Amino acid sequence: MIPNTLTPGTLLIAIAAFASSLAAILLLYGYVYRTDELRPVTLVAASTSTLSLVVAHTYLTYQFVVGDYTNAYVWQNSADYLALLYRLTGPYANHEGSILLWATLTAVVATWTVYSSRFEGRGANLAQSISLGIVAAFATMLVAQSPFTPIEVAFPDTPAGFVPPDGDGLNPLLVDPWMAIHPPITFSAYALLIVPFALGVTHFVSLFRGEDSVFDEWLGSMRQWLRVSWLLLTAAIVFGGIWAYGVLGWGGFWSWDPVETAVLIPWLALTGSLHAINRYGKTGEYPIFAPASATLVFPIVTFATTVVRSGVFRSVHSFAAGGIGTGILFLLGVTGTTAIALPFTYWFLEAEEGSRDADEPWLSRRTVYHGAVLAFGVLAFVSIWGLSFPVIRNAATGVEVSVGQDHYNLWSYPVVVVGLLAGGMYALLDLRRRKLAIGATAAVAVSTLVAAFIAPSANWYLSDPAAHDPLVYRIVGSVSVLSIVPPAAYFAGSWIWRYVDRIRGVPSRTFKIRETGIVLTHVGAAMLIVAVSFIYLFSTSASVAVVGIDDAGTDPEPIVEESPDGEYEVHVRNYETVEEPTIEEAARSPEEVLAVDEDASLVRGEITAIDSIDGTAIARLEDSSVWLAGADDSLFEEGDEVIARGTVFEGETAATDAQAFVYTDADNMGPVSDPPRDVHTPRVTSHELDVTVYEGGERVAEGTLAEQEYLHSQMNTNDAVIERGIAGDTYVVGSIDERSASITIDTYPLANQIWFGVVLMIVGMTAVTLADSRRDQ
Repeated sequence: MIPNTLTPGTLLIAIAAFASSLAAILLLYGYVYRTDELRPVTLVAASTSTLSLVVAHTYLTYQFVVGDYTNAYVWQNSADYLALLYRLTGPYANHEGSILLWATLTAVVATWTVYSSRFEGRGANLAQSISLGIVAAFATMLVAQSPFTPIEVAFPDTPAGFVPPDGDGLNPLLVDPWMAIHPPITFSAYALLIVPFALGVTHFVSLFRGEDSVFDEWLGSMRQWLRVSWLLLTAAIVFGGIWAYGVLGWGGFWSWDPVETAVLIPWLALTGSLHAINRYGKTGEYPIFAPASATLVFPIVTFATTVVRSGVFRSVHSFAAGGIGTGILFLLGVTGTTAIALPFTYWFLEAEEGSRDADEPWLSRRTVYHGAVLAFGVLAFVSIWGLSFPVIRNAATGVEVSVGQDHYNLWSYPVVVVGLLAGGMYALLDLRRRKLAIGATAAVAVSTLVAAFIAPSANWYLSDPAAHDPLVYRIVGSVSVLSIVPPAAYFAGSWIWRYVDRIRGVPSRTFKIRETGIVLTHVGAAMLIVAVSFIYLFSTSASVAVVGIDDAGTDPEPIVEESPDGEYEVHVRNYETVEEPTIEEAARSPEEVLAVDEDASLVRGEITAIDSIDGTAIARLEDSSVWLAGADDSLFEEGDEVIARGTVFEGETAATDAQAFVYTDADNMGPVSDPPRDVHTPRVTSHELDVTVYEGGERVAEGTLAEQEYLHSQMNTNDAVIERGIAGDTYVVGSIDERSASITIDTYPLANQIWFGVVLMIVGMTAVTLADSRRDQ
């Protein structure tokens, strides 16, 4: 007997789990016994795994599009009123669906390596076995907690055969276009990282077995995998920041929320790993650290997912609490232990002690580069500790504590300054300008110290530490933000100088593209760091209360209010409420009434026949088997198109062919042109208000503010007005109801320089990736 939990979707996932496990075992067998005789079976198994997951994800998407509420996951994360975009993206709105997306993308990547001619040889078998083993782990998690669980299984109290007439709805915070593209990009970046992980593990296993390393052979490939993942992860963080800026109104783009911080950690690890691998490719340095760092990024990504999905870490991403955490913790334990134990054991038991050239000065390019790479590691640790400390403290003592933004900002700031100085010095050392590099770095370091004491006002200090705060908070917090400018300018200037010097007279177009990419990435990073530092301290805020906005809907003259300090003058007009769905959209056709199971329904249709049964007036809708019923004979008129709400009961009378009656009355029925709106409860009510903001008589922002009230989930979201300018953004957001509005005007200096810096970094890394790809060909 087939259990009722084994739906077609779950069966597809089970097939994927079996096929990927089989492929992983066969590949491991091929690696151990040095044979490819089972290769044809492996190819079929890997393809079957990927195809099953692709079909499963497509099938889940189909269920969201058509609103198949027999699936508990669809019912919990969708609703009829949602636009098609959010039905297409609904599958990854919660735990099971997002893991299915990650598993599907990972399977595509793993299977590609199985078919690719670039991954051949004995070591490739082990790398592919590891990749498909990870796919098997994901698929097994999904079999245990399937996104295709029937609603009567997920909710045992549900009557047999019951199908909810509508979905419970999507988390309102996810009803945003940026959230539609943020998760696929994030999981694409994560999926690509299984290849560096598998190659890194294979590298160390080969060394232990006394075989040739596969790291040098696949170095170029590994670097490209990491770069593409870096590009995707950077874009994902940016899109998440834009979403937070527009939807959450955090007062900026970043608030060190656990989920944000968790995504930053892999990005820092990726950046540090790319630097180490680049150095290894040029000089052979980091023979253990370079492959180890590439191996470690995937477990770090799994740690980031643990933060999001385990429910252990508190976050504004409340949709992430609870769920599929056990499987992720298992994956983290296995991959993390492997990624740390193999390199460490090899270093402890096997590695030869490195030596420096006798004439190499201690302040060489190598040591400076070490400092820059170490900075990424320290920054990642600051974030990991900030996330982990409250959990560890709570587990050890039962005391709940939180880590504030000062922890991240004040511990990271000196590391960033040192990293900028080291990066600028390295660029000059790379030009063989040793004396200049040392002198310039010393001069900039002095300038940085001097600037640290220049604070025209209290706003310039990094923080406002209290007397009982840790010493580092009091020292760094008392530093002026101006101190970030000299090292950042030095960093950018040094890399520009290096770029001009290196491309001069070089005819190779590929070399120029690569060097252009390198300089753009570093200049973009410097611009981003300065902009983030200033926007963090110099944002301002003012509020205005406006009453009687319901009058603004009809009065042509705007309501005018000034902020308490008189800095801003706010004009509001054209207040209106927009319901979603409208009563016209919510009313069901006769066919839809028969398709759902509900006690009361809102129905719409033309009256095509009138009759009576035992003194009760009845009216057929659309020549269907659904009839309206009512006590008043004058209630119905043939030819009228009406919307009515009433109790539903089954038909089966001798007088008619009715399958269902909707019993209504005059108060609950009206023509389509004037329906009884009081009988309809929308899912969302949007309060919208046109606003114009003046500062000193000059218009600084204009647009429509909105606050969406999600009645079902009791959650509100806001649409802000963002007026962008060269010097910064004017950000206007409001809390609005039928009577009043509280409007806040924030200013964010250098906001657009953040985006510009990020764009430079992405363009730069893309250029480097393309140039190296062209060179490898």
